[in-house]
Amino acid sequence: MGTDLLVLHDVGAPGGREWATAFIDWPGLVIAPDLPGHNGAPPPVGGNYEVGDAVYVALDLLRNATHESLVVMGIGQSGAAAQTLALGGRADGVVLVDGLGGPWLDPHEVDVRERELRRRIATTPDALAEPPIDAIDLRATMVLGAMKRDFAVRQARSMPVPTLVIETPASPTPDSDMIAGEFADAHAERVGSRDARGIAELVNRWWAARRCRPLRFGRVDAADIVRRRAGIEGFLRSGSGSVQVGDARN
Repeated sequence: MGTDLLVLHDVGAPGGREWATAFIDWPGLVIAPDLPGHNGAPPPVGGNYEVGDAVYVALDLLRNATHESLVVMGIGQSGAAAQTLALGGRADGVVLVDGLGGPWLDPHEVDVRERELRRRIATTPDALAEPPIDAIDLRATMVLGAMKRDFAVRQARSMPVPTLVIETPASPTPDSDMIAGEFADAHAERVGSRDARGIAELVNRWWAARRCRPLRFGRVDAADIVRRRAGIEGFLRSGSGSVQVGDARN
């Protein structure tokens, strides 16, 4: 058995299929679900989208899965979900593509942005209508990402597994170099775009090199990982998701 890869696409992206296809040379199973409201996947119960929806989907997928090892890749707003899973002990490596968070807002600015989003939903007919089949639910794109810098720093400092940080010109993080420097064990790369095949090649090379080195827990010990896993699983136990799984080898 090799290392499996879970890819969580960005909010507003077409879905997971292009990533499953891009990782044709990955040495294990590639799991690339369509997140709620994307590519025909049903919305969350009640239609209330949250930035943590990708965590619920991932836990539902991984609940009964057996992996020799697992790398979780989060793109854009799903970077927060990838980090949450790793902090909960569910990953042996993390890849963040424009996934560090941002732009940074203070509490007042967050409140203003949330009110603006609610107003947009209430005044946009397409956001109130039934979403088209095999399309993106417009409401799924009207969700605030991780916009608190101090929280992003705490996540980075607590990361217990090796991390590959990939930044493109689309990144919302104004100080990505500084945030990436907070990880205990990280490698950072800048590329020209989110081209799936190009990023897949970079991730493949990074993980092949990592497999030749022992994994380390950085600033978090193994006992703490067990405690984090229990806490996160307890908090998210009610989560579920409808997903599609792509195996790049088929």
